[in-house]
Amino acid sequence: MARKKASATATAEVHTDADTDATQSVGGLNALGDLRLDDLRDSAVELWLQALRQPEVFARESAAFYAKLAKIIVRGDGGESAPSPDPRFGDSAWRNNGLYRRWLPAYQAWAQSLQNFVDQAGLEPKQTGRAKFLMSQVTEALAPTNFLLGNPAALKRAYESGGKSLLSGYQNWLSDVTARRPVPSQVDTRPFKVGDNLAATPGDVVLRTELFELLQFAPQTEQVHERPILVIPSIINKYYAFDLAPGRSLLEYLVQNGFTLFVMVFRNPGKEHDSWGMDTYMDGMDEALQAVKSISGCADPNVLAVCGAAPLAVTVAGHHEAMHSKSIGSMTLFVAPLDCAAMNDTPVLGDFNDPKLSKWTKVLPKKSDRISADEFTLLFAMLRPNDLIWNYWVNNYLMGEGPPAFDILAWNSDATGMTAQYNRDFQAFCARNPLATPGAMQYRDTPIADISKFGFDSLVIAARTDHICPWPSVYRSAQMLGKRCDFLLGGRGHIQTIVAPPGGKKDFYFLNPDNTKDSDGWLADAQRVDGSWWPYYVEWCAKRSGKMVAAPKKPGNKTHPSLGKAPGTYVHEKASS
Repeated sequence: MARKKASATATAEVHTDADTDATQSVGGLNALGDLRLDDLRDSAVELWLQALRQPEVFARESAAFYAKLAKIIVRGDGGESAPSPDPRFGDSAWRNNGLYRRWLPAYQAWAQSLQNFVDQAGLEPKQTGRAKFLMSQVTEALAPTNFLLGNPAALKRAYESGGKSLLSGYQNWLSDVTARRPVPSQVDTRPFKVGDNLAATPGDVVLRTELFELLQFAPQTEQVHERPILVIPSIINKYYAFDLAPGRSLLEYLVQNGFTLFVMVFRNPGKEHDSWGMDTYMDGMDEALQAVKSISGCADPNVLAVCGAAPLAVTVAGHHEAMHSKSIGSMTLFVAPLDCAAMNDTPVLGDFNDPKLSKWTKVLPKKSDRISADEFTLLFAMLRPNDLIWNYWVNNYLMGEGPPAFDILAWNSDATGMTAQYNRDFQAFCARNPLATPGAMQYRDTPIADISKFGFDSLVIAARTDHICPWPSVYRSAQMLGKRCDFLLGGRGHIQTIVAPPGGKKDFYFLNPDNTKDSDGWLADAQRVDGSWWPYYVEWCAKRSGKMVAAPKKPGNKTHPSLGKAPGTYVHEKASS
């Protein structure tokens, strides 16, 4: 079957280092629900009260900063011979101009002084982590390069362009303000259209509920494996990270290699859906599974569950195992921590997973428990503010340039929210950590089966440089799933591991059949394989997907007829408040 052509996909082949860095920060896990903007306010209150309790610490660090500032003013620099490695300060003016030569070390000394104060404030470890994160947001926001007079490169651009760069920057700013974007535009979305050159794999909607649409992709081979695959995407991200432009789509690749593929497309929830909790989503997953079984005639489809949807999919699978119902052929989990305790060590996010935060929520007013798409966008960006906020602030507003056209960032800008009940349920789930203890997790008032004794094979995939779901915590999921689980470690970041079509020169992954060692031991003995992991996954699934049969002639069946063409209607829904 012919693929849709993508006129804009060429832009994805060449992109800047900044765009590559930005892909490391997109995507994510529902655990981000532990980090709220309200929590930053609470951390500021904690730090302020501690400063009042220990004024001598503040006074001592202030005196040290002013002493260093005086030396900088007198010497004319910070006393460092090597230039700053920070690319924001790469312009020669930071070395040659007397004002800028003093401004840079003064700014760096101030930023370091704030971090020193936090270290000495006597806070508990998680409080210290939260306070340092807050201070980093302040210092990065007030970097001199974020202001016109503090950015010599922007001043030169304004002079050379006769002020046109400033006019363009103002227009870019006005466009973002008018669109009520929470951060500067990271991408030019105009070349991309969902259903045309994104989420373009042909198929049909074969089930629509209030919660989700179920897509069945059209076969692209004469024969297919008799066991289909049900893909359950992340609940807080649009599914088409796995179905980007033709040639860069994992879902398209699976269809082209003889798999019948079904994908759940979750609705972008509005305020009217705030009663949807974890049980709602698990019921939806089970309904999708039953529909796939009905349409395909296969009693035990394969399942691929992504990120924060994985604990729910494992719970549904565990329920069927407990009921002695063979409903799963195999299960693949992508960047999916199942042990919430393992996530406590995640940089930044682990610091906000702290029950002591709740004491402030009893005193200070708090927003609804729902997390809007805009808040998710801002929170993700704050995890790497230079890459995802201030880099674009300077580029778009001070330099007057437009953001790049890049398919991954276009997907990332298509944000999804989280319902209030789901957020409450997920935080309670993290606190109880029930999947780590056999019999602790229940679904439909029944304990699920021990996940280490599932009667099917599983594969867990992690990303080595993923900062949202650190790979050792994902490796722990493979250990929890027992002897029938394999583990694959992608060599790059969260999204770069997803979008890794064969032929990429930078792609590689690691394999090691021994999951008994700790993560360092596993990696030390692992075999590095150069290239994309996609062919490995096709081979792994093929061994667990039965014989080849004639491809279905039409989508759905009498019970689940086609309701329209993929990617359906829910993928287009926006919810920003």
